[in-house]
Amino acid sequence: MTLVQFFRLINRNINLLLLSSLALACLVFFSTYGLPRTYEVRTEIYTGLVSGTSVESVEGYAGDWMRMNNQFDNLINVIKSEQTLSEVGVRLLASHMMLDGPQKKIIGEEAWAFYKELVTPEFRDSILVIDSEELTVKNINEFKERHYDSYMVSQLFASDDSPYSTSGISKELKIGRIANSDLVEMTYSWTDAGICQNTLRILNHVFKQKLLTIRIGQTNDVVDYFLDKVEKARLNLVKEEDSLRDFRIRNMIINYEQQTQNIASLQNDLEQEYQKELRAQAAAQAAVTQLEKKLELNKKVVQFSNELLAKRKRLSDINSKIAELEVYYQDEARLEQLRNEASKLEAELKNNLSKRHEYSRTKEGVSNKEVLQEWLEATIALDASNAKLKILSNRESFFKNAYSEFSPLGSQLGRLERAVDVAERKYLELNNSLNTALTKQQSESLSTGGLVVTVPPKFPVKPVKSKRLLLVLLAAIVGFMVPFVLIFLIEFLDNTLKSVENAESKTGMKLLGAFPSLNLRSEYKMVQLDWLVDKSMSHLVQNIRYEEHLRGGVTKRTEGFSVLMFSIRDEEGKSFMAHNLAKEMTRLDKRVLLLSSDDRGGNNEEGGYDFIQYDINKDFLIATKLEDLVPDNGVNFSFYDYVFMDFEAVLTEPYPIEVVEKFDMAVCVVSSKLSWSKSDKFALEEFSSVLNTKPRLLLNGVDPDHMDSVLGEIKKTRSPLRKFIKAILTLQFNSKIASKPKE
Repeated sequence: MTLVQFFRLINRNINLLLLSSLALACLVFFSTYGLPRTYEVRTEIYTGLVSGTSVESVEGYAGDWMRMNNQFDNLINVIKSEQTLSEVGVRLLASHMMLDGPQKKIIGEEAWAFYKELVTPEFRDSILVIDSEELTVKNINEFKERHYDSYMVSQLFASDDSPYSTSGISKELKIGRIANSDLVEMTYSWTDAGICQNTLRILNHVFKQKLLTIRIGQTNDVVDYFLDKVEKARLNLVKEEDSLRDFRIRNMIINYEQQTQNIASLQNDLEQEYQKELRAQAAAQAAVTQLEKKLELNKKVVQFSNELLAKRKRLSDINSKIAELEVYYQDEARLEQLRNEASKLEAELKNNLSKRHEYSRTKEGVSNKEVLQEWLEATIALDASNAKLKILSNRESFFKNAYSEFSPLGSQLGRLERAVDVAERKYLELNNSLNTALTKQQSESLSTGGLVVTVPPKFPVKPVKSKRLLLVLLAAIVGFMVPFVLIFLIEFLDNTLKSVENAESKTGMKLLGAFPSLNLRSEYKMVQLDWLVDKSMSHLVQNIRYEEHLRGGVTKRTEGFSVLMFSIRDEEGKSFMAHNLAKEMTRLDKRVLLLSSDDRGGNNEEGGYDFIQYDINKDFLIATKLEDLVPDNGVNFSFYDYVFMDFEAVLTEPYPIEVVEKFDMAVCVVSSKLSWSKSDKFALEEFSSVLNTKPRLLLNGVDPDHMDSVLGEIKKTRSPLRKFIKAILTLQFNSKIASKPKE
């Protein structure tokens, strides 16, 4: 649809559109007459959600915009929630019940009349608690729960006209964030100034309490959960630590690693000392053996010396004790005492041997005194070495037993230490989560408490400007647009051929011409129909003559140019068009013959052409040439310049095939008011296969708006304004084009 066709559609239905628009505007105008005045109050609340300081922001928390927007959405939804608005309505009613009469700052006279109509004195006395609005609120809520289906509760808390109902408050409440700031704006409208202000004031208080309860309630569950988990983790940690302590006490472990290291170090030192003592023992034993061989003659003297043997034994015992003290106890005082005693015994033994063998000699002639002295020293060294080796051997067994005892304790101790470490980490993690939850709880408490009413609701002195005119204007627009949309949809869904373009596209035939509808609607009253009909017929005749010219013209033919007029269905105007074409040809001084089965097309005597009516019978169907159709008339077809013949509907009526194929030209008359179906297409294809020429399309009954695609500019009586509008729509600003076409 072009822009011109769009405006033509509006122009054709302008009366209906204007009538609908005016009717709806009048309806709204009279229905809004006498509406009460409306007051509006606004308030602004600073939330601090974006730029405010909280516990989290102090700790370096960086918020994101998505989270901020979510918080604003939560805040707005809490304000608009049914629970919040329900409590606001109850508290507003309680504040009114505390009054004895209307007060302009709280409730006006008209609103008080509404209140008195619903709240009876008996109900007020049963609910009201003087000097306690909170108890009054509690009583109202209990009454709502008990009598939820009563008429009074329905009118007070469910009607849209009640200032105490959730739906009534929600309908007039508007909430939104101011740009990207921390501010939230709330606007409330009502017909009473006092109710308007107090509703918003109560709402500010109620929603802050609701928000605090919700946020703290959420974090309390989390805090209680972590408190329980932390306590269980602490008890488990204490249990594991006690198990580790008892294990250390039971196995006398102070520092397992240091103790095992010391045992290994002492064992290594002992091994080295043992090896060293073995070498000393071997040396002492060799020396004693060698000296005893030298003293073999005097052995008995020495052996039988009881005093010498006793002292020697005593010296050997002392050396054993000295070795034991040096290895185990390191008692310096006792060790020094024993060493002094051993030195004293050694001196006594040397003195006895010196006196007894002062003049004795060995077999080798060596003085027995010197040999005995060496023997004594070697024997003492051997005894000391034997004693020390015995002690070291016992000490080595001790270290082996200690190692065997300490070795399995390591794995058990490791398991206990790991259990303590796991319990400690779990306790610390849960404790950290608890601290986070407590921080979140404090942050929620501080942020909710940080809501500040920066612009409190003020008492509205003047009502807001009425929107009645705007409503009437919107009604007029809607009244215009709704029928226009319906008309546009009907036009868009219209499946009729309607226009020349549609007809050519759907039928597949080339256009010969178009003829306008003679029954014009009122919207075409400006169209000069006589001019349009005359131009249409002239155009059709011209195209027929052009077709004849392409086939050689009349001068080169022995008989007239034959034109077959047919239609696919009945009542498409083929006979009417045949009569009019014959009449138009006679104006050009042409001899014209029209053959038709009926004479409904017009009066041939006034037209100046010859007319013959044929009968549709058996002879008609078996005819092979035109002469067979009028055998009794003696017609000379070669006398005529043009022979027109119209057939009945080819979709339903039979026709003589031999006659059809002899026509020079075939014209298919199609009504623009009908649709093109598959049966039409099939019938046209069948009929076209008989013709020896391609049929041409003649679109009949076309609206004048669609005739311009055939004839160009249509002659109409236009005002200067319409000429100018059309020039703009068609982008043709030439004054000649925009003006009325010449005759």
